[in-house]
Amino acid sequence: MPKASASLAQKGAALQARRRALLGKLAQGEPIIGGNVYDVMRRCGNPSCHCAAKPGHRQTLLIYMEGGRRRCKFVRRADAQWVKQAWERYRECRRALQELRALQKRELDIARAQIQGRRVSYE
Repeated sequence: MPKASASLAQKGAALQARRRALLGKLAQGEPIIGGNVYDVMRRCGNPSCHCAAKPGHRQTLLIYMEGGRRRCKFVRRADAQWVKQAWERYRECRRALQELRALQKRELDIARAQIQGRRVSYE
């Protein structure tokens, strides 16, 4: 096997190993929550509360798209940690999908280079 095609084969094997790792991450069965999670300081609306003068209550918001419209939900304090973890898993899945797209492009480039290396002219 020529040196160039051996190098291409090694690159292809490395990309396939990375692809398997990314697909394994996507196949995990843990729940995910799409959208964005924010911690914000808000006023509660009670005029005798300390937050009436300045924002003082921390609240967690989940902002997501549903039916083409932006939606916002308050997250209960008891659920905030779970929601943030599920949201982080969602972000990891999105990153994995982006990396899979980039891997696919590199694999196609390698395949094209292999085809180009085998090309001969006919006379």
